Amino acid sequence: MNCGIISPGWRGKLIRMTSWRRQHYAAIFISFLNNIKELLLTMLIVFVFGQSSQVGGAMFYTFFYGSILLFSLGSGVIKWLTFQYRLEADELKIKQGFLFKKNRFIRKERIQSIDVNAKMLQRMFRLVELRIETAGGGGEPEFRIVALKQEEAALIKKELLSKDRVPDKGQVTESVSQDDSMTAAYPDEVQKSAHERKFRWELSNRRLVIAALTSSGVGLAVTFAAAATSQLQQLIPEAVYEEIIGWLQHSSFVYIGIVVAFVLFISWVMALINTMLKYGQFTIVKNGDEIHLSRGILEKRQLTLSQKRITAVRIVQNLLRQPFGYVSVYVESACGGRKEEDLSTILIPLCKRGEITELLGEIVPEYAVKRQYAPLPSKSIRKYMIKLIVPAVVSATVIAYFLPYGSWALILPVLAASYGYWQYRDAGIGHTEGILLLKYRTLSRCEVVVPRKRIQAMQSSQTFLQRINDLHTIHVSVMTSIAGKTFTLKHIDRMQQEQQFHWYSYEEKRKE
Repeated sequence: MNCGIISPGWRGKLIRMTSWRRQHYAAIFISFLNNIKELLLTMLIVFVFGQSSQVGGAMFYTFFYGSILLFSLGSGVIKWLTFQYRLEADELKIKQGFLFKKNRFIRKERIQSIDVNAKMLQRMFRLVELRIETAGGGGEPEFRIVALKQEEAALIKKELLSKDRVPDKGQVTESVSQDDSMTAAYPDEVQKSAHERKFRWELSNRRLVIAALTSSGVGLAVTFAAAATSQLQQLIPEAVYEEIIGWLQHSSFVYIGIVVAFVLFISWVMALINTMLKYGQFTIVKNGDEIHLSRGILEKRQLTLSQKRITAVRIVQNLLRQPFGYVSVYVESACGGRKEEDLSTILIPLCKRGEITELLGEIVPEYAVKRQYAPLPSKSIRKYMIKLIVPAVVSATVIAYFLPYGSWALILPVLAASYGYWQYRDAGIGHTEGILLLKYRTLSRCEVVVPRKRIQAMQSSQTFLQRINDLHTIHVSVMTSIAGKTFTLKHIDRMQQEQQFHWYSYEEKRKE
């Protein structure tokens, strides 16, 4: 059954979606750059080892790199020519491949989410990337169009997410304005009138700055800065490098501290800029069962989630935000999430802790519950403290023995014991009539809200050391992607373990 869907063409022509279509020709350029990026390491290895071994000459490098460029360009052209798609009433059809042909059919009812991105390359051509996640699709999208006109992406998304099937006869006509390009790409929630919107929330500029200033991404930035610093020897003259190393070796503890502080400051600035670019213009629009999320300054991203597919809510508060009462809210959903967000989807980048219940009541009312936790038993304290104290004592001993000023490391066991006690104080467990509540701390404090009907499995384990004090570890699994996600709370007592299993048991549910 074909559905005649018509959208405005690039120059005012009508494009029928019943015919097989190719991506925008910019897909050739995008594929070319992606191929170069994948082969970049090989090109660098050949260049470095070729220089050191004196193998080949100008002709060799010209031929080698020229062949890579031609191969990458030819591959992009072939992919563009052989990749075709067609939108029908109840499914999206794809055929691709040059030597090995592949035909795929994505049914509308299997689609979990549709993600629309506009990276820098796409924005140069006023295009977007369409990513479709399906049930059981795993961590990567099952279908992706990397170069699509904005109005066409909006039309495909609207058609695939529509609940009603199109009649066999007749045509459906859509008119999408091109005046506001990003409105077409980030689509329905912007085009609907205000009275049709049930809820809208935006991250203010002030809170965006606070989110950037208190971001936990400094660790990644420090790693990047350290990796860049390790390559300085290749970029500066050897005499200058040896002079810097000699200065550091003869410098006092204060000078070395200044250098470390400078690296941390640069890393913090990098994390600040990254957070502002990532979460700038963050908007939530709730329309019925659908939650529309849009964000990004350089890379625009728009995602539509179904409220019914959300399986858990996580409330995360890192060390920098805790004194000010700010938190971030993530959701776990059946369609998975982004790798940089631990396969979750960020719902609220930053809000006050006291605002959580009200915001969840507007967006996901099922999770807007009063969160009360029972503390862990006092015999759990030493479990949390000892697991941190032992490695801290070993590390402090080694550092104090081998390094100058190493005696400062003797404070590590004290810090480890304090942090272990902090983890114990922050841990807790509880439940309401139909919601399980977990609270724990690794580096950040995390609260997990899981409806009983969303729990895939609840398990309990006990190590040899836990048996001595009759303590247990509880594991709660929910569906997020093909792998799922498990939340763990350690060192609860037997009574708490039995209470949670009784609450979750089939017999208890049948009584209700």
